[in-house]
Amino acid sequence: MKLLLTRDTSSLSSRFIVYDEREKKLFTIEGNSNRGVRKIKAFTEEGRCAFKISATPEIGGTIGYNVITVDTAFAVTVKHKSSELYLKVHGVKLFFRGNLFTRTFEITDVSSKVLAFHKPEAGKSGRYTLEIYDDAQILSLLAISICADLISFSDSAAACRA
Repeated sequence: MKLLLTRDTSSLSSRFIVYDEREKKLFTIEGNSNRGVRKIKAFTEEGRCAFKISATPEIGGTIGYNVITVDTAFAVTVKHKSSELYLKVHGVKLFFRGNLFTRTFEITDVSSKVLAFHKPEAGKSGRYTLEIYDDAQILSLLAISICADLISFSDSAAACRA
């Protein structure tokens, strides 16, 4: 399944629209901040909540995300220091492999089987393609991709923040 993720950068809130390859809207993902904790929710077109992400404030160069889908819960951490930039998934057997700065990455299982591939669309700022190869894990794979796409970078890979 091919998904198109479009990030709305015109507002202060986190907002993504997710379409299928025929450009039918599947999810609206919206977030806000309250007391330093960002809350992000993904809604289906029918208005049902598909998953929730809570992003904790940055501590020591690490940002934590707690993800709850309809069938699982896990955590994602993003670490960035002058020499480090990586994303790790905790609580499920999924792994991030690729370049967080360029937003070109794969999500794999324990056997290194690629379950999803994410890349920016050429020439379209804020638009990404997410190829899902395991439809049974679509919500978890989409949520991990959103966590990666929430990271904002300045001109330097060493300076980033959620």
